[in-house]
Amino acid sequence: MTVLLPNPFLTDRQQILDPPNFDRLAVWDELRATYLGLEPDPLDRAGKGFRHG
Repeated sequence: MTVLLPNPFLTDRQQILDPPNFDRLAVWDELRATYLGLEPDPLDRAGKGFRHG
């Protein structure tokens, strides 16, 4: 099974967001707190854009 979490650089339809919406990391933050006992990581919000090849 593959689980895809919301991406702060893409919309739900996979269009590039400009600027990024880091509120979309809420699910990731909740998973980190619940299963790893970790607070949100500021590095997760340090990205400058979405790169693809």
